[in-house]
Amino acid sequence: MPFGTPEAWKNAVSDRSVDVLPLARDGKKDRIPGWCTYTHEHEQAPELEVLCGGINYKTPQAGAVWRQGHLLHFGFDLAPSEMSNAGRALLVNAIAYVSRFTEDRPIVRTPCVFTQGTRIFDRDAIARRLQGSDEDLKALEYYLTKETYAKLKGKTRAQLVEWFKDARDYLHAGDGQGLLMDVEARSFGVPPSSPEFFPKAIAGLGDQGPARRLLGRYAPEGPGTDAKPEQWRAWWEENRKYLFFSDTGGYRWYIDPLAKRRRVPTSGLRGPARATRPPLRAVES
Repeated sequence: MPFGTPEAWKNAVSDRSVDVLPLARDGKKDRIPGWCTYTHEHEQAPELEVLCGGINYKTPQAGAVWRQGHLLHFGFDLAPSEMSNAGRALLVNAIAYVSRFTEDRPIVRTPCVFTQGTRIFDRDAIARRLQGSDEDLKALEYYLTKETYAKLKGKTRAQLVEWFKDARDYLHAGDGQGLLMDVEARSFGVPPSSPEFFPKAIAGLGDQGPARRLLGRYAPEGPGTDAKPEQWRAWWEENRKYLFFSDTGGYRWYIDPLAKRRRVPTSGLRGPARATRPPLRAVES
């Protein structure tokens, strides 16, 4: 059925209405829209899969039903007794779907800003603000450390865009109080999130440069900052196909244990491919 385009969607959707599937039995009753997450910020995580969105106070990129490993997030704030046949079918099918992922587990973990006071964003949050309004430019203060923002305050949008082009590959979370440039990584010359980082850093372990510190910072699952170059080479060769980098997971490399166990590159093990059991017959509304 058509539904008036929500105000928060209007920058992304030009149509006056969008097609939706009503999930509530009583569509006229006032209710809160439920919980959703900007899962596109965590798209580097191979174990994350968005199943559908929904109408809420956030933009169309917010996921309403999504899976991380063997866990299901069902964000619609309705008891089954309040749901339409379509709503109950969606809930049952979502539970049946996630039950197929008996081996998969959450990998990326992002600290909670409400309980830990740590703020970690994907670096393209800056890019999204640079494409937005003047209010978005002011919001950069929230995403950057105080020191970084102070250096950028007063610059034009064009100047900020040029700064971001130069800084993007070397931004990291630091102590979790906003993004900042990793000066040591930039002087090293290879972005820590690129696969080329490991060969160069391992080759530099015999020098007195920053290679050892950078490996410890960006690959905490490695053999350790005191490990010998041959130990790092062996670790890299063993895990290179199963590694992925995550901004929101702490600006670091992770090993995908399911990909490693199945001996399938993590880049090719996404979505339904991570399931253990074959698909079940869907419940019709």
